[in-house]
Amino acid sequence: MKSSSRLLAGVLIASAVTAAVADAVAAKAPDTPAAARFYAFVGHWKGLGQISEPGHATTPLTLAFSCSKASSGWAVRCEMIARNDKLMITESDLMGVDPVTGIGHWYAVTNQGETHDHVAEWSGAKAMKARHTWTQDGKNMEEDIAFAFTGSKAMDFRSVVREDGKEVAAFSGRLLR
Repeated sequence: MKSSSRLLAGVLIASAVTAAVADAVAAKAPDTPAAARFYAFVGHWKGLGQISEPGHATTPLTLAFSCSKASSGWAVRCEMIARNDKLMITESDLMGVDPVTGIGHWYAVTNQGETHDHVAEWSGAKAMKARHTWTQDGKNMEEDIAFAFTGSKAMDFRSVVREDGKEVAAFSGRLLR
């Protein structure tokens, strides 16, 4: 009888502590994570794109882009594949919002060894711009990407890389769900 009473008391105390902790966490968490602005990316996308460099022929690509909510809705995680018969680019992305500054971040890592922390800004629910700057071989580099969503089924994007202010590459495309 004593061991049953102790077991019951232990379960009741553990339940009360768990409920108190859950209430405290829920009280501090906003109803909608700031990362909800990235939810427009969630889904499976396919389309066509191209890479271009000044002085070179444009390279056409087939695109696949798949995104899902992560970290209980506080982030969006994506995987991208861009390919043709001679080239394959893969990219893993994680998007979220710094809760202190309110600044959106889009972390991207590619199979070419690139790792970028883009600062992301939304203008309404249908357009996002992202920027990453760095120094490479003593040159100032910048990547500017613009996304535009048409309804819930189409996404257009254009990424431009500049070296000391001069465009050196562009990647653009249209994706559909």
